[in-house]
Amino acid sequence: MKPDTRKMLATALALLTALLPATGCQNGSAAGGVDKAAATAISPEFAARLGQDDGFAFSLLFGADVQGNLKDCGCPKHPQGGLAWRMGYVDGLKKLAPDAPTLQIDAGRMFANSVGGYVQPYDRIRNEWMLRAYGEAGFAAANVSYFDAQMLAELLHKSDASDKRQSFPFLARLVSANVRPAKPDLSAPTPYVIETVAGKRLPKPVRVGITGVTMANPNPGAETLNFTIEDPAEALKRVLPELRAKSDFVIVMSYGPEAQTDKVTKVPGVDLVVVANNLGAMILQVQKVNDVSVVQAFSQTKLLGDLRFYYAPDGTISQMRLSMPSLDKDIPTDRRWEQMVADAQKAIDDAVKATVDTPPAEPAGPVSAAPPSKP
Repeated sequence: MKPDTRKMLATALALLTALLPATGCQNGSAAGGVDKAAATAISPEFAARLGQDDGFAFSLLFGADVQGNLKDCGCPKHPQGGLAWRMGYVDGLKKLAPDAPTLQIDAGRMFANSVGGYVQPYDRIRNEWMLRAYGEAGFAAANVSYFDAQMLAELLHKSDASDKRQSFPFLARLVSANVRPAKPDLSAPTPYVIETVAGKRLPKPVRVGITGVTMANPNPGAETLNFTIEDPAEALKRVLPELRAKSDFVIVMSYGPEAQTDKVTKVPGVDLVVVANNLGAMILQVQKVNDVSVVQAFSQTKLLGDLRFYYAPDGTISQMRLSMPSLDKDIPTDRRWEQMVADAQKAIDDAVKATVDTPPAEPAGPVSAAPPSKP
């Protein structure tokens, strides 16, 4: 090829590269392995949040303290969190690493907690939409915190348990090792779930056992008559032997302070503790407490925990890497989840208006006496 011809081809190639969209090949490099079709849909900002596809086998996505809210936090300067952005991040991970599955959990306080001793109609609507959303999004489990016990009393009545579980299948994935019913007409939440994770990058399928514990309500006299909350460590000593025998990797979601984390990590059989306490993650990295891996969820899931697992050929975990990406406007959203958030908010607004127009009479009994609504 003549020198002039080479020069002309090089100039044409440079011009063509300059005309390509900014979300093209550059993002494929930044995202570390995104295919060309996916790269055109990922902005540089989003690619930076996702990080590189460096061969991780699967990802555990965790948050907490959403308090019945599918929307973002509503902060005027920097809105964060919410279902739509969270699921947008999940979609981005699928484009980044199609062969690496994701596992989603909520470490506690998924429900809104009403003031006044019983569940307000609009909070009931909020909480029912949370159950629908987590179910449709395919969450593996959500931990029951002491804040959630109020709504739980409406959901776990034995008399209508079948109807409730049919309407809200995710009820079976509300887990707790230490929340126990104090009344014979209430059922206990599921003590644990086991999720099998399989993917091309795993030497073999991994059975992930998931359970949860919560601190007791710290306010004197605030406990309801519906549930008792056992000591977290003692409850885990009862539940973990069975769960450990059925699992390859055990996760404990712990809603409570640092002192509780120390106690939980001393119970034999725990591989990972996901801590939540509505304070925000104080340390944005994997810690070792009593030789157990510990991560912290961020309040209102403004930052999403993304814990990536790497496996050696012999099937053992070689390392875990944590990132805490902000869920905000730099993450694209899907119309499906935007519509769900909008539908939920309309239902909540309608319930608030109805409550204001016709205030309900306060029930005479405890929380469980409040009549549950039909979905």
